[in-house]
This record gives sequence, C-alpha cells and structure tokens, in this order.
Amino acid sequence: MTAATASALAERASWTSCRGRERLRRKVEPAIVAVVGLQFEAKIIASPAVRTVVLGSEPAPLVAMLLPTDRGVISFGICGGLAPGLAPGACVIASSISDGTRAFATDKAWTKSLALSIPNAVIGPILGVDEPILEVTEKSRLHIRHGAVAVDMESHVAALAASVHGLPLVAVRAVADDAGCALMAVALAGRRADGSVNVAGVLAALGRQPRELAPLIRLAMRTGSARATLARLRPILRTDFRSF
Repeated sequence: MTAATASALAERASWTSCRGRERLRRKVEPAIVAVVGLQFEAKIIASPAVRTVVLGSEPAPLVAMLLPTDRGVISFGICGGLAPGLAPGACVIASSISDGTRAFATDKAWTKSLALSIPNAVIGPILGVDEPILEVTEKSRLHIRHGAVAVDMESHVAALAASVHGLPLVAVRAVADDAGCALMAVALAGRRADGSVNVAGVLAALGRQPRELAPLIRLAMRTGSARATLARLRPILRTDFRSF
C-alpha cells in the first residue's frame, strides 16, 4: 500500500466516522413525540422538532419507543365527541386522560399554553379506548360515566407511555363524529393498521351495504371539518413546541 493510498483510506474512514456520528446525533436529537392513529395526522404535525408515531404501524409498544432525549408527548388527531354540543371541527385540549380505570394528569403549564394559543378550544377530560365507539347510546353512557368530553384510541396509550418515562403530556384533538353521530362498519373498513386509508375496502363494504352511502358522506364531511381544524393548528403548535 502506498502512502497516498493509506492517506486516502484514512481520510475516507474519518469522513465515514463523521457521517456516522452525525446520523447518531440526529437520531437522539431532543424531540416532542406526537402519537397519532392516522397517516394524515402524522403529516400535519410532523416537523424537525416532532417525531411522529402512528399507533398500529409500529412493532414495539409505544412505551419502549420513547427515548431519554424526548422532551414530551402529545396525543394529536381526530376524536369522537361525547359531550352534547361539541360540533364537528371543535378543538379539544385534554385536562386529563382516562383509560376507563385510571386517570392521567396532563401537564398543567403546557396545557395552559396551548389553551391560550388555540382560540375557542374546549378544555376537558378525554377518554381513551381500545375499540371504536360506534353507537350514539354508548357515547352518551361513556360521557355520563366518565365525564369525558371526547374519546379516541390513542390518548390513553400516549398517557401511559409518558407516565412511565416521567414526560410532560398533552392531548390536542379535533372532533370528527360528534355525540349524535354513529360510526358505521363501512367507514371502519377503510382504515388500515398503518393508519392509511383503504379506499377499495370502503367501496367493497358499500357494495354489501349500499344504504350506508348517505351516512358515510355525512361522516366524511364531519371528518373533513376535523381535518381542517388540525391543519389550522399546525403553525400554532410549531410555535408552541419551540417555546416548550
């Protein structure tokens, strides 16, 4: 090996080592962890300061995915309304999160900051569940029993993981199906485990239940209102994350 070749190899090794250290540095950079259930929610909230986790698409439990450098956890996305009067598109900030048996406190200072930044947000308890709540009567029962104003399938998972790691926790949700709106199996047929939408699955389900078309359109409009709210929150949340 000539001296020139050895020098070139050393320089390349040094450069490769620097690249490796840079990749490692980026991987452990402090971040807010955003816990979502759908891909479009992840796209809305993602930023260099936010690491998104789509529940259902990851092989490991959320509690095992949090890093020592993580600064906090936010549950973000659409939700179902439980409290009468919460219209589609309404923003809900959790005052606490319950899984039905335990209540997890949200971070007071962070929650207050969000409440001051988001106009007309409703502050109240959120209930986390493992399965979709389909019936209006069940929504009413859960509202009365738990006092929750909204329900989703991610907040309780986020709350448990944040509690285990001692991280600040908040939840910001937008109402899609309100308290008077039932969910249909046709709509659920369009949700893949990775949080993406299976249009073919929805069409196949509609073929079997064509009477669900009109309710599905109404639900899509409600979900569109919730999605628009989440999009409007994006610049507000980015500013809040920088100051947190």
